[in-house]
Amino acid sequence: MWKVVALFVVLLLGFALGIWGTYRAVYPEKGVHRLTAVFQSRVGETGLLVSHEAAPPLAMGSMELMAFDVESTTLLDQAGLKPGDRVRLTIRQTPDRLLVVRIDRLP
Repeated sequence: MWKVVALFVVLLLGFALGIWGTYRAVYPEKGVHRLTAVFQSRVGETGLLVSHEAAPPLAMGSMELMAFDVESTTLLDQAGLKPGDRVRLTIRQTPDRLLVVRIDRLP
């Protein structure tokens, strides 16, 4: 009997951790959001132009083209993006703009 209870507890914990991981993937911390997009081009030193999916937490529908400011030129240079690359952007919402603080290239 105790083996069944232990198995149930382990499965329940695994399920809870999976849900938590999925939640944290979308909402990493307060004021920070993740967005899947397709890189189109670079705009100036610290800007990028993407087409992105809907972002309900930011009250945005999908957009064909949207420009984002990137935290630093180094971050954008290190990403080494080419037009058509799928990316996951980690965005910090500030009072006056949306600022990209991390760029991950997706397969």
